[in-house]
Amino acid sequence: MLPYIEILSRPVPMYGLLAGVGVLLAVLYMKRAEKGEPELAADAELAFVYGIVGAFVGAKLLFLLTVLPELGADLPYLWTKTSAFLEKYLYAGFVFFGGLYGAVAAVWLYARGARVPAEKLLNILLPAVPLIHSLGRAGCFCVGCCYGKPSEKWGVVFSRSEIAPAGVPLLPVQLYEAAGAMLLFAVLACMGAKRADGRKMLAVYLLAYGLLRFGLEFLRGDAYRGFVLGLSVSQVIALLSMALAAVLLIRLRKREGEAADAPSSQ
Repeated sequence: MLPYIEILSRPVPMYGLLAGVGVLLAVLYMKRAEKGEPELAADAELAFVYGIVGAFVGAKLLFLLTVLPELGADLPYLWTKTSAFLEKYLYAGFVFFGGLYGAVAAVWLYARGARVPAEKLLNILLPAVPLIHSLGRAGCFCVGCCYGKPSEKWGVVFSRSEIAPAGVPLLPVQLYEAAGAMLLFAVLACMGAKRADGRKMLAVYLLAYGLLRFGLEFLRGDAYRGFVLGLSVSQVIALLSMALAAVLLIRLRKREGEAADAPSSQ
């Protein structure tokens, strides 16, 4: 589609530009959400930085795990063809689920170290995840990565992409996911405005996104999927995420029931 755009006579990658816009919008959202919990503003901002770092590390590690056999075979090139090796394995290749869990783990670790309620930090920060994700997937569409299967009726031709097959109509699954992520942002933002428990918001997100991603994986056509028992690695993680969401919701419902019964039992 449009891998690069010229700004001040210099080519700027659309993926990086849109991802940057997503982060900027996430920061603006976070600043607004902080007004409901002003005493947590400083902690939320530090936790956001932790989350960004955790997302990068987690997304890269999960990608490397999905291509581990190929990485092992290419390892000698680290010394003989260093730039090509780093381009393939360090600069490119990220898996969203790895980034998601890396970010959540980083925020949880920060909350534990700073002794602040993780659920309150999640209330402020979690809606930023699908917001950034939505813009990032729009960037994927511009670049041509994460493309769908061939489709003469519904496909889009990526004529300028260095990644997607040239001249082949492909399903724009990037835009499907971008739309779904933006809808999730709206849902989580509404929950956050109502001061919902951040753990419940996380469960709703994992359940909804897991379902979305599981379905969209059947439409993906790019090579680096990684497969386990006929399902892609992302589909397996999506199923595990939905199971985790169900456990979280059950535990939260049980605690709410116990809290409601507590006064009457005294």
